[in-house]
Amino acid sequence: MLLDAVLTVGGLGVLLAGAWLLVRSASRLAMGFGLSPVIVGATVVAFGTSAPEFVVGLVAGIQDRGDLAVGSVFGSNITNVALVLGIAAVIRPMDVHPRLLRWEMPVLLAATVVVAALGLTGTIGHATGALLFVALIAFVGLSLWLQPNAAETLAADHVPAPAGKLTRREMAEQSALLVLGVGGLAVGSELAVNGATGIAGRAGISEVAIGVTVVAIGTSMPEIVTTAVAALRGNHDIALGNVVGSNVFNLLGVLGLTGAVATLPIDSALYRFEVPALALSTVVLFALSWSDTRLNRWEGAVLLAAYVAMVATVLARGAM
Repeated sequence: MLLDAVLTVGGLGVLLAGAWLLVRSASRLAMGFGLSPVIVGATVVAFGTSAPEFVVGLVAGIQDRGDLAVGSVFGSNITNVALVLGIAAVIRPMDVHPRLLRWEMPVLLAATVVVAALGLTGTIGHATGALLFVALIAFVGLSLWLQPNAAETLAADHVPAPAGKLTRREMAEQSALLVLGVGGLAVGSELAVNGATGIAGRAGISEVAIGVTVVAIGTSMPEIVTTAVAALRGNHDIALGNVVGSNVFNLLGVLGLTGAVATLPIDSALYRFEVPALALSTVVLFALSWSDTRLNRWEGAVLLAAYVAMVATVLARGAM
Protein backbone atom coordinates (compact mmCIF):
# COMPACT_ATOMS: atom_id res chain seq x y z
CA MET A 1 0.00 0.00 0.00
CA LEU A 2 2.78 2.45 0.96
CA LEU A 3 4.64 1.74 -2.28
CA ASP A 4 1.46 2.28 -4.29
CA ALA A 5 0.88 5.61 -2.53
CA VAL A 6 4.45 6.68 -3.24
CA LEU A 7 4.07 5.68 -6.90
CA THR A 8 0.79 7.62 -7.18
CA VAL A 9 2.05 10.81 -5.53
CA GLY A 10 5.43 10.64 -7.27
CA GLY A 11 3.79 9.90 -10.61
CA LEU A 12 1.41 12.84 -10.28
CA GLY A 13 4.35 15.08 -9.37
CA VAL A 14 6.32 14.02 -12.44
CA LEU A 15 3.16 14.35 -14.54
CA LEU A 16 2.52 17.93 -13.42
CA ALA A 17 6.16 18.91 -13.88
CA GLY A 18 6.03 17.48 -17.39
CA ALA A 19 2.87 19.41 -18.18
CA TRP A 20 4.44 22.64 -16.90
CA LEU A 21 7.55 22.12 -19.06
CA LEU A 22 5.40 21.23 -22.05
CA VAL A 23 3.27 24.37 -21.80
CA ARG A 24 6.18 26.76 -21.30
CA SER A 25 8.54 25.30 -23.90
CA ALA A 26 5.86 24.74 -26.55
CA SER A 27 4.48 28.26 -26.00
CA ARG A 28 7.93 29.84 -26.29
CA LEU A 29 8.66 27.87 -29.47
CA ALA A 30 5.28 28.78 -30.96
CA MET A 31 5.78 32.48 -30.22
CA GLY A 32 9.35 32.25 -31.48
CA PHE A 33 8.01 31.02 -34.82
CA GLY A 34 5.75 34.06 -34.98
CA LEU A 35 2.42 32.71 -33.74
CA SER A 36 0.32 35.30 -31.93
CA PRO A 37 -0.43 35.05 -28.19
CA VAL A 38 -4.10 34.61 -29.16
CA ILE A 39 -3.37 31.39 -31.07
CA VAL A 40 -0.94 30.14 -28.42
CA GLY A 41 -3.42 30.80 -25.62
CA ALA A 42 -6.28 29.00 -27.35
CA THR A 43 -4.22 25.99 -28.43
CA VAL A 44 -0.88 25.29 -26.77
CA VAL A 45 -1.71 26.61 -23.30
CA ALA A 46 -5.30 25.39 -23.25
CA PHE A 47 -4.40 21.89 -24.41
CA GLY A 48 -1.27 21.76 -22.27
CA THR A 49 -3.03 22.55 -19.01
CA SER A 50 -5.41 19.64 -19.66
CA ALA A 51 -2.52 17.31 -20.53
CA PRO A 52 -2.42 15.59 -17.10
CA GLU A 53 -6.07 14.52 -17.36
CA PHE A 54 -5.66 13.45 -20.96
CA VAL A 55 -2.49 11.38 -20.54
CA VAL A 56 -3.81 9.66 -17.41
CA GLY A 57 -7.06 8.90 -19.21
CA LEU A 58 -5.28 7.63 -22.31
CA VAL A 59 -2.90 5.37 -20.37
CA ALA A 60 -5.74 4.04 -18.23
CA GLY A 61 -7.88 3.42 -21.31
CA ILE A 62 -5.10 1.58 -23.14
CA GLN A 63 -4.45 -0.53 -20.03
CA ASP A 64 -8.15 -1.46 -19.95
CA ARG A 65 -8.65 0.67 -16.84
CA GLY A 66 -11.56 2.60 -18.29
CA ASP A 67 -13.24 3.09 -14.90
CA LEU A 68 -10.17 4.95 -13.66
CA ALA A 69 -10.06 7.11 -16.81
CA VAL A 70 -13.74 8.09 -16.64
CA GLY A 71 -13.63 8.57 -12.88
CA SER A 72 -10.63 10.89 -13.10
CA VAL A 73 -12.35 13.10 -15.71
CA PHE A 74 -15.67 13.29 -13.84
CA GLY A 75 -13.82 13.84 -10.56
CA SER A 76 -11.57 16.51 -12.08
CA ASN A 77 -14.58 18.52 -13.29
CA ILE A 78 -16.31 18.27 -9.92
CA THR A 79 -13.04 19.17 -8.18
CA ASN A 80 -12.55 22.19 -10.41
CA VAL A 81 -15.96 23.59 -9.53
CA ALA A 82 -16.33 22.66 -5.87
CA LEU A 83 -12.72 22.68 -4.61
CA VAL A 84 -10.85 25.00 -6.96
CA LEU A 85 -13.51 27.69 -7.29
CA GLY A 86 -14.46 27.23 -3.64
CA ILE A 87 -10.90 28.04 -2.57
CA ALA A 88 -10.68 30.96 -5.01
CA ALA A 89 -14.00 32.49 -3.87
CA VAL A 90 -13.03 32.19 -0.19
CA ILE A 91 -9.72 33.93 -0.95
CA ARG A 92 -11.46 36.76 -2.77
CA PRO A 93 -15.06 37.16 -4.06
CA MET A 94 -15.09 37.01 -7.85
CA ASP A 95 -17.10 38.87 -10.44
CA VAL A 96 -18.27 36.75 -13.37
CA HIS A 97 -17.44 38.18 -16.78
CA PRO A 98 -20.52 38.35 -19.05
CA ARG A 99 -18.51 36.50 -21.72
CA LEU A 100 -18.48 33.35 -19.60
CA LEU A 101 -22.26 33.49 -19.16
CA ARG A 102 -22.84 34.05 -22.88
CA TRP A 103 -20.43 31.47 -24.30
CA GLU A 104 -18.19 29.21 -22.18
CA MET A 105 -20.72 28.24 -19.48
CA PRO A 106 -23.53 27.33 -21.92
CA VAL A 107 -21.00 25.23 -23.86
CA LEU A 108 -19.93 23.49 -20.63
CA LEU A 109 -23.57 22.83 -19.74
CA ALA A 110 -24.22 21.39 -23.22
CA ALA A 111 -21.05 19.24 -23.09
CA THR A 112 -22.09 17.84 -19.71
CA VAL A 113 -25.55 16.92 -21.03
CA VAL A 114 -24.10 15.30 -24.17
CA VAL A 115 -21.54 13.21 -22.24
CA ALA A 116 -24.18 12.11 -19.73
CA ALA A 117 -26.48 11.10 -22.59
CA LEU A 118 -23.71 9.22 -24.40
CA GLY A 119 -22.86 7.42 -21.17
CA LEU A 120 -26.33 5.89 -21.12
CA THR A 121 -25.25 3.74 -24.08
CA GLY A 122 -22.63 2.11 -21.84
CA THR A 123 -19.54 3.25 -23.77
CA ILE A 124 -17.85 6.17 -25.45
CA GLY A 125 -16.51 4.45 -28.54
CA HIS A 126 -14.26 5.43 -31.41
CA ALA A 127 -16.91 7.26 -33.45
CA THR A 128 -18.54 9.16 -30.57
CA GLY A 129 -15.13 9.96 -29.09
CA ALA A 130 -13.98 11.41 -32.40
CA LEU A 131 -17.17 13.50 -32.62
CA LEU A 132 -16.57 14.89 -29.13
CA PHE A 133 -13.03 15.87 -30.10
CA VAL A 134 -14.26 17.53 -33.30
CA ALA A 135 -16.71 19.49 -31.14
CA LEU A 136 -13.75 20.65 -29.04
CA ILE A 137 -11.90 21.86 -32.14
CA ALA A 138 -15.03 23.75 -33.18
CA PHE A 139 -15.28 25.27 -29.70
CA VAL A 140 -11.65 26.46 -29.85
CA GLY A 141 -12.13 27.90 -33.34
CA LEU A 142 -15.31 29.75 -32.39
CA SER A 143 -13.70 31.00 -29.17
CA LEU A 144 -10.83 32.49 -31.19
CA TRP A 145 -13.32 34.20 -33.45
CA LEU A 146 -15.72 35.41 -30.75
CA GLN A 147 -13.35 36.18 -27.87
CA PRO A 148 -9.70 36.55 -29.02
CA ASN A 149 -8.76 38.62 -25.96
CA ALA A 150 -9.53 35.72 -23.61
CA ALA A 151 -6.97 33.48 -25.31
CA GLU A 152 -4.36 36.25 -25.25
CA THR A 153 -4.91 36.73 -21.51
CA LEU A 154 -4.47 33.00 -20.93
CA ALA A 155 -1.16 32.92 -22.79
CA ALA A 156 0.15 36.03 -21.05
CA ASP A 157 -0.66 34.56 -17.63
CA HIS A 158 1.23 31.33 -18.30
CA VAL A 159 4.14 32.32 -20.52
CA PRO A 160 5.91 35.66 -21.01
CA ALA A 161 6.32 36.37 -24.70
CA PRO A 162 9.95 36.10 -25.84
CA ALA A 163 11.61 39.27 -27.07
CA GLY A 164 11.87 38.72 -30.80
CA LYS A 165 12.73 35.47 -32.52
CA LEU A 166 14.56 32.73 -30.67
CA THR A 167 18.19 32.05 -31.46
CA ARG A 168 19.26 28.58 -32.55
CA ARG A 169 20.59 27.87 -29.09
CA GLU A 170 17.35 29.01 -27.45
CA MET A 171 15.34 26.90 -29.88
CA ALA A 172 17.49 23.87 -29.06
CA GLU A 173 17.04 24.50 -25.34
CA GLN A 174 13.27 24.86 -25.61
CA SER A 175 13.05 21.79 -27.85
CA ALA A 176 14.98 19.77 -25.27
CA LEU A 177 12.63 21.00 -22.53
CA LEU A 178 9.66 20.09 -24.72
CA VAL A 179 10.95 16.52 -25.12
CA LEU A 180 11.61 16.38 -21.38
CA GLY A 181 8.07 17.56 -20.70
CA VAL A 182 6.54 14.92 -22.96
CA GLY A 183 8.71 12.30 -21.27
CA GLY A 184 7.51 13.50 -17.87
CA LEU A 185 3.90 13.13 -18.98
CA ALA A 186 4.52 9.59 -20.19
CA VAL A 187 6.47 8.39 -17.14
CA GLY A 188 4.33 10.25 -14.61
CA SER A 189 1.04 8.97 -16.01
CA GLU A 190 2.29 5.38 -16.05
CA LEU A 191 3.40 5.60 -12.41
CA ALA A 192 0.21 7.36 -11.32
CA VAL A 193 -2.12 4.89 -13.03
CA ASN A 194 -0.26 1.85 -11.70
CA GLY A 195 -0.09 3.31 -8.20
CA ALA A 196 -3.76 4.30 -8.15
CA THR A 197 -4.78 0.88 -9.44
CA GLY A 198 -2.68 -0.74 -6.71
CA ILE A 199 -4.27 1.39 -4.00
CA ALA A 200 -7.74 0.51 -5.26
CA GLY A 201 -6.97 -3.21 -5.27
CA ARG A 202 -5.31 -3.39 -1.87
CA ALA A 203 -7.72 -1.06 -0.09
CA GLY A 204 -10.78 -2.73 -1.57
CA ILE A 205 -11.93 0.55 -3.14
CA SER A 206 -13.21 0.79 -6.70
CA GLU A 207 -11.02 2.32 -9.39
CA VAL A 208 -13.79 4.84 -10.07
CA ALA A 209 -13.56 6.09 -6.47
CA ILE A 210 -9.78 6.43 -6.67
CA GLY A 211 -10.11 8.23 -10.00
CA VAL A 212 -12.78 10.64 -8.74
CA THR A 213 -10.78 11.53 -5.61
CA VAL A 214 -7.01 10.90 -5.54
CA VAL A 215 -6.24 11.05 -9.27
CA ALA A 216 -8.69 13.90 -9.91
CA ILE A 217 -7.14 16.08 -7.21
CA GLY A 218 -3.65 15.36 -8.52
CA THR A 219 -4.44 16.16 -12.14
CA SER A 220 -6.34 19.30 -11.07
CA MET A 221 -3.33 20.78 -9.30
CA PRO A 222 -2.50 23.14 -12.22
CA GLU A 223 -6.03 24.55 -12.04
CA ILE A 224 -5.84 24.79 -8.22
CA VAL A 225 -2.57 26.74 -8.29
CA THR A 226 -3.41 28.93 -11.29
CA THR A 227 -6.89 29.80 -10.03
CA ALA A 228 -5.74 30.53 -6.46
CA VAL A 229 -2.96 32.83 -7.71
CA ALA A 230 -5.36 34.55 -10.11
CA ALA A 231 -7.84 35.06 -7.27
CA LEU A 232 -5.14 36.60 -5.06
CA ARG A 233 -4.23 38.98 -7.88
CA GLY A 234 -7.88 39.81 -8.51
CA ASN A 235 -7.74 38.40 -12.05
CA HIS A 236 -11.30 37.07 -12.05
CA ASP A 237 -11.38 36.35 -15.78
CA ILE A 238 -8.43 33.99 -15.50
CA ALA A 239 -9.67 32.31 -12.31
CA LEU A 240 -13.14 31.48 -13.61
CA GLY A 241 -12.22 31.08 -17.25
CA ASN A 242 -9.46 28.63 -16.34
CA VAL A 243 -11.92 26.34 -14.55
CA VAL A 244 -14.72 26.54 -17.12
CA GLY A 245 -12.34 26.05 -20.03
CA SER A 246 -10.60 23.14 -18.33
CA ASN A 247 -13.93 21.39 -17.74
CA VAL A 248 -14.92 21.78 -21.39
CA PHE A 249 -11.55 20.37 -22.46
CA ASN A 250 -11.91 17.44 -20.06
CA LEU A 251 -15.33 16.41 -21.36
CA LEU A 252 -14.82 17.00 -25.08
CA GLY A 253 -11.06 16.58 -25.40
CA VAL A 254 -9.98 14.06 -22.78
CA LEU A 255 -13.00 11.76 -22.99
CA GLY A 256 -13.28 12.36 -26.74
CA LEU A 257 -9.70 11.61 -27.75
CA THR A 258 -9.33 8.79 -25.23
CA GLY A 259 -12.58 7.22 -26.44
CA ALA A 260 -11.45 7.59 -30.05
CA VAL A 261 -8.24 5.69 -29.27
CA ALA A 262 -9.47 3.20 -26.66
CA THR A 263 -13.20 2.63 -26.10
CA LEU A 264 -14.24 3.83 -22.64
CA PRO A 265 -16.85 1.86 -20.67
CA ILE A 266 -19.38 3.93 -18.69
CA ASP A 267 -20.61 1.86 -15.75
CA SER A 268 -24.34 2.30 -15.12
CA ALA A 269 -23.51 2.54 -11.39
CA LEU A 270 -22.03 5.98 -12.07
CA TYR A 271 -25.56 7.26 -12.67
CA ARG A 272 -26.45 6.64 -9.05
CA PHE A 273 -24.14 9.38 -7.80
CA GLU A 274 -21.08 10.42 -9.86
CA VAL A 275 -22.90 11.53 -13.03
CA PRO A 276 -25.61 13.41 -11.06
CA ALA A 277 -22.83 15.04 -9.00
CA LEU A 278 -21.07 16.08 -12.22
CA ALA A 279 -24.28 17.54 -13.64
CA LEU A 280 -25.18 19.23 -10.35
CA SER A 281 -21.75 20.87 -10.04
CA THR A 282 -22.15 22.37 -13.51
CA VAL A 283 -25.71 23.56 -12.87
CA VAL A 284 -24.73 25.04 -9.48
CA LEU A 285 -21.82 26.92 -11.05
CA PHE A 286 -24.13 28.31 -13.72
CA ALA A 287 -26.82 29.23 -11.16
CA LEU A 288 -24.42 30.91 -8.73
CA SER A 289 -22.79 32.90 -11.52
CA TRP A 290 -26.08 33.91 -13.11
CA SER A 291 -27.83 34.92 -9.87
CA ASP A 292 -25.80 38.04 -9.22
CA THR A 293 -22.80 37.57 -11.56
CA ARG A 294 -20.56 37.23 -8.51
CA LEU A 295 -19.18 34.36 -6.42
CA ASN A 296 -19.08 35.40 -2.76
CA ARG A 297 -17.10 33.94 0.13
CA TRP A 298 -20.09 32.17 1.65
CA GLU A 299 -20.82 30.57 -1.72
CA GLY A 300 -17.21 29.45 -1.88
CA ALA A 301 -17.54 27.93 1.60
CA VAL A 302 -20.67 26.06 0.48
CA LEU A 303 -18.78 24.70 -2.53
CA LEU A 304 -15.94 23.47 -0.29
CA ALA A 305 -18.40 21.78 2.08
CA ALA A 306 -20.10 20.15 -0.89
CA TYR A 307 -16.74 18.87 -2.13
CA VAL A 308 -15.94 17.26 1.23
CA ALA A 309 -19.37 15.61 1.23
CA MET A 310 -18.83 14.38 -2.33
CA VAL A 311 -15.45 12.81 -1.53
CA ALA A 312 -16.85 11.08 1.57
CA THR A 313 -19.79 9.71 -0.42
CA VAL A 314 -17.63 8.50 -3.32
CA LEU A 315 -15.19 6.73 -1.00
CA ALA A 316 -18.05 5.16 0.97
CA ARG A 317 -19.66 3.93 -2.27
CA GLY A 318 -16.33 2.72 -3.58
CA ALA A 319 -15.74 0.60 -0.49
CA MET A 320 -19.04 -1.27 -0.85
